[in-house]
Order: sequence, then C-alpha cells, then structure tokens
Amino acid sequence: MPDFAGAFTSNILGGAAAAGMNSLWDDGRPAYYAPTTVIAAIAGAVGVIASGQPSPEALIARAGAKCGSFSDDYYHRIYLSPSRIEFGNLVIPATRTVEVWNAFLDPVTIFQLDGDTEGLSLGFFPPARMRGLEDILYEVMATLDGPSFVDTLLTLHFSAGGTRNLAISYGRVLVMGLLHDWQGGFTERLEWLTDVLTMRDGGEQRVQLRADPRRSFEFDVLEYGNGGQLDLLMNVWQSRVYAVPVWTDKAWLAAAIHPGDTVLAVTTTDLDYHAGGLAIVGSTAGSTEALEVLSLSAGTITLKRPALGNWPAGSWIAPARLGRLPAQQIVTRPTAAISQAKLRFDLEDLASPVAEVPSPIQYRGYDTLLQHPNRIEDVSIDYQRLVDVFDHDTGTPAVIDIPNRPFIVRRHQYLLPDRARLTAMRGWLAARAGRQVPFWVPTWERGLEVAQPFTLDATEILVQARGFVTYYQAMPGRRDVAFLHNNGTWFLRRITAFEFVDGVVERMRIDAALGVACVPSDFRIVCFLELARMESDAVEFFFETDRVVRVSLPIRSING
Repeated sequence: MPDFAGAFTSNILGGAAAAGMNSLWDDGRPAYYAPTTVIAAIAGAVGVIASGQPSPEALIARAGAKCGSFSDDYYHRIYLSPSRIEFGNLVIPATRTVEVWNAFLDPVTIFQLDGDTEGLSLGFFPPARMRGLEDILYEVMATLDGPSFVDTLLTLHFSAGGTRNLAISYGRVLVMGLLHDWQGGFTERLEWLTDVLTMRDGGEQRVQLRADPRRSFEFDVLEYGNGGQLDLLMNVWQSRVYAVPVWTDKAWLAAAIHPGDTVLAVTTTDLDYHAGGLAIVGSTAGSTEALEVLSLSAGTITLKRPALGNWPAGSWIAPARLGRLPAQQIVTRPTAAISQAKLRFDLEDLASPVAEVPSPIQYRGYDTLLQHPNRIEDVSIDYQRLVDVFDHDTGTPAVIDIPNRPFIVRRHQYLLPDRARLTAMRGWLAARAGRQVPFWVPTWERGLEVAQPFTLDATEILVQARGFVTYYQAMPGRRDVAFLHNNGTWFLRRITAFEFVDGVVERMRIDAALGVACVPSDFRIVCFLELARMESDAVEFFFETDRVVRVSLPIRSING
C-alpha cells in the first residue's frame, strides 16, 4: 500500500469540533462528527496517511446450480449405437454395423473388452485408439461356429473412464437336408384361432384371435447306409430351429450356380419363395447351402449375399421355412442300417405364402365356394340343433328349440390338380381366417328338381313337389337356391315363396329371373344354397405329389 506525505487542514469537521459538536441523530445513532478531544489532538498535526484503496469486494453467499450448455449435452462422453444386436436365427454368417463416437476433445483408447466372443468376429478388438471427436463404424459378424444359441453382453472399457455395453443374441439354424420320402405324402397344416360366441337363437359373434395362422409340415424321411445324419440331428439339434425345405416346391437347377452368383434362374410362380426368406440348394449326396432371398421375379431369385458353393445343373433347390421338432420324436429302425421317421415341424417363419383372395362370384355381400367336391368317399352330414332341455327327473323333459332349425355340418373334400388351383384355394382360405368369415356354399344335394321349362324372364319355376310349401316356407337355410347350368354358369337366387299347385309340382318364386330360357335337362344340379362358415380353425393340405393336393373342409351352416 503506498504512503503519501501531508498535513491535516481545517474543515467543517474541525469547525464543528471547535464548537464542541458531538450530537446524535434523532434515532439515536452517533453523528458523523468526532469527539472534541480527538479533534483537538489531531488539529494542525503533520504526518503520513495510508491509502485504503482499493477496498475489498463485499461477498454475499448464494445457493444455486450450474446452467448447462449445448456442449454439456453432446460432448465429453462416448457414444455406442446400437447397444443391442439381435441377429435372429442364422443359417449363414450375418454382419451388423456398430457406431462408436469419441465425443471427447482428446484421444481415447478402447483398452479392454469383457464378455464371451465365441462365434463373433469383432472390428474393435482392443487396444483400439480413437482421435478426439472421431466417429468410427465397426463390423460385428456372427458366424456359424460355436454354440447353437448366443446371448452375450460385451463391455468396452475406455481410457477416458467409464464403459459401454453391447448385447448380442442369435441362434444358429441347421438345415434339415434329409430328403423327403414321398411314399407317405406331405401334409401342410394351417391353423387360425377364432372365439365363437353363440346366442340362443343361433346367431354368432366371431372374434379373430390370431393375425396369422400357425403352420406346420409333416413328412416321412428314410435314411439307409452308414450316414447316421438322422441320429446326429436328433441328438444335437432336436429342440432347436431348423431350416426346413418346402419339399413340395423342390425343383432342379437348369443352370449351374457358381461362387459369387447373386441372381439365380429359378421359377418362383405359385411357389413358397418370399423376399426376406430362405432358399436351400443341395445335392442327393446330402450337402446343402442356405441362401437368403432379397427379391423375386417370376423366373429369378436375387440373393442378399453371393452364393458360396459350386452347384452344378441338376442340383435341387427349394424354398425353406424355419421350424422346430416336438419335444418327443419317434425314430424306427427296421435294420441296423435303416432309419425311418415321421417328422412334424411347427414353423416359426409365419410369413403368409399367399395374400387373401376373394371369390370371383359374390352373393349378398359374401364370398362363395362353388367348386365341386371330390366325392371319393361318403359325405357325412351332422344335423345339430341348439335345444334347451329341462329335465327334473319327475316327468317328461321340456325341450325348447329357439332357432327352430338345424345347423348342418358337412365335410367336403376338394381335389386341387395343379398349382394355380392350390394358390387360389390358399388365398380363399386366407380370406376366411378359419371360422371368422362366412361364405355361401351349395349343399350339393338334389333337393330341388325343375319340373317344366321356363322362359328367360320367368320368376316362377315349377319344381317337383316335396312339401316345400308346408315345411320350407321362409325357413332359414332353405331360402336360397343355386342353379348350375351345363355350360358352367351359376345362377344364385333368393326364394321369395313356395306355392301349392297340385300333388305333383309346386311353384317356386325367386327374386330375379335367370335371364335365359331353360328346360330341366339344362342343369347339372339345382340345390339349396346355405350361408356357412368353417367348422374348424385348422385346415390340412395333403400333397399326394408335388402338384396334386387334397384338402378336406368341415363346413357348418349358420343363420343368414
């Protein structure tokens, strides 16, 4: 602190002191005037005065928090994205990209990696140095080597402090390469799930509980010789996921597949290939390769990744689905060198092979099923009534039939002799969604016989008398009629009334004329038309060959 030489001079303070002023303010505080004795002691004195400047800052304590900024939100940390990789079920090696960003301004090193890396190929194996603010993309590859299922947590340690976790999970898929034995056919099962609530009058409320049907394959395999592949598959992989070839869609390569090929010349129309799915190529010797499908055309398959193997013309190729075997599987061995088994695979890959397809002919707002059944066996007809029975065991039971009609269950079998008809039936069944969506179906019973010719504008048709006036007047289930002309044309009409003519014929009134003049011999069949639904949510296709298919449909009539 500097010193200055000087002397006191007379001022108002001195004058006030000489007057003897030492007063107080009105509130009792001392005045700014020194006592007389002090002033007298210093008045006229000569000496040194010390400067007190600068005076110290008056500090006041306050409670608060730091206000963050943009840099605090984004920098001075490590970013890892994604933090979890789910490869799914692998039949070939798969690769994903992981992004690591060093958001520190200084270099950082990945100096340690913890976790099980078996079956994984990593691009950031330590030590790995990253410059300040450097963003690096690393490749993570899941290989087919190692355990059947991987669920691991990798921890990356950084020199700047802290860790980042990367969770990786996937399952490995084994190709079921045993060739299918066609002697027992091939069964494909589709199963929807519908909740049906039935009212006392027979009306129904149907609720679809499953968006996509469950699907399963069942077929026979026969192995002979010293291969032992079936025993290996059962011991090592029974409870795990297989890539199951759709044997009904198997074809033979017309052109060879070479390593590196990404486009295959394969017919895909009406077959079970789909984008994002699998194709299996193999030889009769048992070797196989799984290929991932990127896109399709009618005659080509484009692969996500190039083929690895060399497959000559004549090798087989088929679409594949992911499936599991049941917990218990029976294998029979007629001899020490022969193994037989009926394998049933419940599929996990539920992508629909076809889209919903409406019927080409609609009637009163609903689809129709007008394909003639394949009557190779007797058709059983189950008449079911919704009756309430009150029985107190002391007298005659009281029976109340509120619907006053039977609900009839028939099981019709249909033959699909080519792929086009199979695809059409698949689409039609997809639109039914099991028991959910109703449709019109002929009874295929000669319940009506046209008795006389009629003109093209006729709405009154004489039919053989069978008591329709007495029993079928406006009866549900017997109010619609189907005419099948010899030329294949269908005429579907609503019956408005039956009228008595004589004991031989009755008059049937319909809501619209057929528009063509007919005689009785012009019709293959005239029968009643019923509004119906599927009786079961499950449908089975039985492939006698890879082209000829039989399907049995249980059909139940409903109110309509």
